[in-house]
Amino acid sequence: MDKRSLAEILNALGNEHSLSIMGVLAGGECYVSELAKEVGVSRPLLYLHLKKLENAGLVESEIRHFEEPPYTKKFYKAKNFELMLSLTRIKEIINPKNQ
Repeated sequence: MDKRSLAEILNALGNEHSLSIMGVLAGGECYVSELAKEVGVSRPLLYLHLKKLENAGLVESEIRHFEEPPYTKKFYKAKNFELMLSLTRIKEIINPKNQ
């Protein structure tokens, strides 16, 4: 992991709404309306956080088509990850040549 990736992950997780989203998605995939209701945020705000989480590689999305309205739904699911962070690990990431 490089410092840019770490910063992107920390930025994506650095909000209680994002943490709530990850908590819901840890239980399984959800479509947008269901996820917004579970987290208690508006869909525009939800999309803002989902974009950050997706760009950081923490969630992924899939559009599914149905025969009845609404004809499409966008589902999100969390990608499994583990983040172990310490002062020593940050130093290693920031200065990889000094290892």
